[in-house]
Amino acid sequence: MPLIGSPSATPIRRLKVLIVEDSLTAAAAIEASLRADGMETERAANGADAIGLKAKVNPDVVLIDLELPDVNGMSLVEHFSRDGDCGVIVVTAHGEEQRRILGLETGADDYVVKPPVLPELAARIRAVHRRVQRPDPAAEPEAQAPPPPPVVSIDAAQRALLGPGNERTLLTEAELSALETLIDADGASVSREWLSRVALKRPLHAEDRSVDQLVLKLRRKLATHTGSERTILSARRQGYVIPDPTRFKTLPVRGDRVTTS
Repeated sequence: MPLIGSPSATPIRRLKVLIVEDSLTAAAAIEASLRADGMETERAANGADAIGLKAKVNPDVVLIDLELPDVNGMSLVEHFSRDGDCGVIVVTAHGEEQRRILGLETGADDYVVKPPVLPELAARIRAVHRRVQRPDPAAEPEAQAPPPPPVVSIDAAQRALLGPGNERTLLTEAELSALETLIDADGASVSREWLSRVALKRPLHAEDRSVDQLVLKLRRKLATHTGSERTILSARRQGYVIPDPTRFKTLPVRGDRVTTS
């Protein structure tokens, strides 16, 4: 088994770091250390070059010295952090508490005092990158809208449900009457009493659960086409409701309706 960090381990994408530092000696030392640590680097000696290089190389993290010849380093921190597409670490000789607080409040993700401990600097770069990295929109698959719920056709003449693939489920006369009544309600609840009179042809008596049993069987038959037994919902103290009647389509009647149950 290969050791972590050995040449045979799975390679990790190399972080791109932009070093904004006007001291050639300091910039060279940081660059050599980061490259030895497996990172890609670019150098800018002033603010104008930094802005141009950032747009060109799209770095993951930018190291910014506050003492630059052409611009206040804090304004550069604010400019880069406002874009929000990379981490920003201040690397400066100014270690005063108020200066550190100002740098962080301006938008820096971390603040390192010179001379930096180079292995620690590399660790801080990776930590900042983990916190601020965002998915590459070009690498993300396009979000796909969820497929519309299946439409169930009602063949009243044959007293049957037809699914998207023309799969057929037979209904009893009571089930068909209850389903048609619930669909005609157009999203309003239908009382158990009315379903009993329409579908079962009798008034509902106390402790009579026949309507509930009828709806239960109808739910199970609908589930074979919709994938859910929640096509018909219970309306507490009111009865039952089909909240989305647009999922049903009634086929034109051709021929005589069957009379067997």
